[in-house]
Amino acid sequence: MPTYMPHLLVAKKVKPNAKIDFYIGNLAPDCILNKEKKHIVHLRKTPDREAALKEMTLKTDDKNEYLQGMVLHLFVDWKWDSLILPVFAEKNGEEWYTKYGDEGGFLESYAFHHTDWAYVLWEQMDLCDAFDFVETDSITMESIKAEITRSRKWKMETKIGPSTELPPSMIEKFANDTAVDFAKWISGLRG
Repeated sequence: MPTYMPHLLVAKKVKPNAKIDFYIGNLAPDCILNKEKKHIVHLRKTPDREAALKEMTLKTDDKNEYLQGMVLHLFVDWKWDSLILPVFAEKNGEEWYTKYGDEGGFLESYAFHHTDWAYVLWEQMDLCDAFDFVETDSITMESIKAEITRSRKWKMETKIGPSTELPPSMIEKFANDTAVDFAKWISGLRG
């Protein structure tokens, strides 16, 4: 469960010139207010998360960039939850979740203000009213638009960081490795 900027960093490495739909899709699964539904959408309640993600991916229209962005989002979360989060939680003990929220804010703000494409991409996503949205029972277009607007506003008004626990070098390595892993994973899946 990384913040938005790591998702977009991976997305820009996977498809640097994608339609805006792809990047919005990369944020959509986190635009769910109900935590129970959010866990279900993120496949966290399935016994084999990778198998569930593979099954979902094979059923997803590979021509719809919004849906492909959602697939990448879930892949990134799966990787983050298995590689980054356990190490962070073990290092920070019982109070890890509160610390994680704070460090995520530092990471998000710093990455936004120090990534050359971030201002423009967030503005494009915020101003985009027409994309290949596919309605689900958990994600609405209104919730996506509201979250993008809220998050962009916070980023524009907040200049903090970097995170000491999730430093830029770690995030860059994660983004590079995850983009490569995704390309291999999706290629092996779709042949």
